[in-house]
Amino acid sequence: MISAKKIVAVIAAVVAVAAVATYFGLTALENELKPAHDLDSDFDLFMDVEFSGTELNEETRTQIVSEVSAEVIPYKGVKYDKMNISTMRNGEDHDLRVTCFSDACEYPDVYDFTYYGASKQLVQNRYLLEAIPPNERAKAISEALQNEEVANLMRTNSLESVMPTVRRVLPETAEKFYLPKTLLSVTWTWFGENPVVVSVLVDPDEGKAVEVWSNLEVENKGGEMEKNE
Repeated sequence: MISAKKIVAVIAAVVAVAAVATYFGLTALENELKPAHDLDSDFDLFMDVEFSGTELNEETRTQIVSEVSAEVIPYKGVKYDKMNISTMRNGEDHDLRVTCFSDACEYPDVYDFTYYGASKQLVQNRYLLEAIPPNERAKAISEALQNEEVANLMRTNSLESVMPTVRRVLPETAEKFYLPKTLLSVTWTWFGENPVVVSVLVDPDEGKAVEVWSNLEVENKGGEMEKNE
């Protein structure tokens, strides 16, 4: 089994964000994530852009839209139809929450940036990408469940009724665990006295699960209990 240290790191990177709903509340570990370039995606610059939060002058707004547009790229086959940029002043700089919506997807993609006023540079801090077409979400869940280990974890922990999250993992993050390509993270989380988390990285091109993590003891084929270390 994969070590507990790796389980904790991966779950923190692609799972724990599910419990965070406060302003700029994505997990600290995702600070390591780099700009969200996905070369397989098409990006339409001509979308509806709205600002909220701290008032900005026209020059700054124009610069931010230009910089942000170069960084946010949707899932393959998807285009963003609307973007909301929420700004919060941080001294001479601005923290940005950028939420991108697609008419083809139920959930948005969310990016956090810092815009440095003196240098006029934009730095991406975190992301949470759920703007995935319904058919792609369903395929990823099905492919995850075809993995024997995942099926056993679901059955033995009564997770069948739990609705999983499906999120995009960008190539620069996926490379740490698999290959530098876009993957989908399928995660079942049961919140309770003894939380249960089962997370699967799915390669949508290959149509298979490529990594599985959980915080559980798993019964192996020999009938003994194999514990994550």
